[in-house]
Amino acid sequence: MVNLNVVVKIAKSEHKTTLTRLLQLYMYDFTEYTDAAVNSSGLFALLPDLDNYWLESNTHFPYIIRVNNEIAGFAFVKKVTEENRKYYYLAHFFIMRKYRRASVGKQAAITVIKNHCGEWELYQLDRNIPAQRFWSHVIGEFTHGEYAERHENGRRYQTFRNNN
Repeated sequence: MVNLNVVVKIAKSEHKTTLTRLLQLYMYDFTEYTDAAVNSSGLFALLPDLDNYWLESNTHFPYIIRVNNEIAGFAFVKKVTEENRKYYYLAHFFIMRKYRRASVGKQAAITVIKNHCGEWELYQLDRNIPAQRFWSHVIGEFTHGEYAERHENGRRYQTFRNNN
């Protein structure tokens, strides 16, 4: 693929159906690493907090990712406020296979991170080695290696700051 124009924008309410459909592809990809199964209608369960991304615009940020004006994926970010900590949490990130290994994911991830200044956290399942490699590369490059990592409950977490 040559001349890939990656555009990342906040998804509007008219994109909700599109992102809901893309979530099915995302969940399908995850079956390689999880026990997720489709229901009797042949669909994966919806994210329990999906509606919040359109109802709580100050804490939930749905992004749609396009390449050369074609839909290529999504990112779902939450602003989390705990008793002694505030951070952005990358809850879900998906790039369609067609665009993987072409720097689309990296460009999209960095764009999303740059949109929110402050502390960040994300995780990958221990079994999802490709995602671990991807995020180590992206976060390592973005932070110049300045991030913390921990393992808990079958997950590999990274915490870092966007000071831009």
